[in-house]
Amino acid sequence: LGIDTVHALPGVGENYQDHYATRVNWRVKNSVTLNEQSRGPRLVWEALKYGFGRRGILTYTAGIGHGFVKTRPDLESPDIQFHFAHASYKNPKDRALDTKPGMTLSVCQLRPESAGSIHIKSSDPLAAPTISPNFLSASLDRQTLVEGLRIARRVGEADALSHYRAHEMNPGVDCRSDDELLSYARASGGTVYHPVGTCKMGADALAVVDDQLRVHGVDGLRVVDASIMPRLVSGNTNAPTIMIAEKASDLIQSAAANEP
Repeated sequence: LGIDTVHALPGVGENYQDHYATRVNWRVKNSVTLNEQSRGPRLVWEALKYGFGRRGILTYTAGIGHGFVKTRPDLESPDIQFHFAHASYKNPKDRALDTKPGMTLSVCQLRPESAGSIHIKSSDPLAAPTISPNFLSASLDRQTLVEGLRIARRVGEADALSHYRAHEMNPGVDCRSDDELLSYARASGGTVYHPVGTCKMGADALAVVDDQLRVHGVDGLRVVDASIMPRLVSGNTNAPTIMIAEKASDLIQSAAANEP
């Protein structure tokens, strides 16, 4: 691309990992959901509630309820995280809420084995890069997500929810086999915005930084963000990234104090 190379590190942009999630949702009865509360006169009321009391739906996070489950009994810790919301949407690309009541249980695999890459494709610094996440390329990821969908469906079909559950919308009662559920997961899933790993810490051929977060082969340069994680954490990346930054500040201060 006509950009001078200061130091060649083959691991830069490789080892891209991210959480991938799909969902099961149901039409709701006998209750009001976010679908109706987020439009028309109800939305005006919610805006007033937030403006005067910092209450209501404008204070909610994307996932209102959470749960962790194991897809296999031999696991030491859960490998699926559920995010629940009393809301639903048809199109995963625009995520516009339905006009009728609904609820959704999102299924996210916590420790994916699939890895991809992210690289520049132009010398223009404003040009978007090429991102190839390779979601569901590993067989374990495919098996885990399919089983997670089955568990989510059992949760939604529980007797305790029968008063509120009208019918399953997605993937739909006719979607039953492993292949059908996997095809649905591929078509309906997407990133949870937890990208890590493209400047991983380590000492192997694809490592980019050492255990002090210093870039191998380049003096005076550190990387301090989620890209230094060799593997994706089993949850959100916000808190670990803050921890990385706090640790990095200590490392930088210590190195400065020891300089002659």
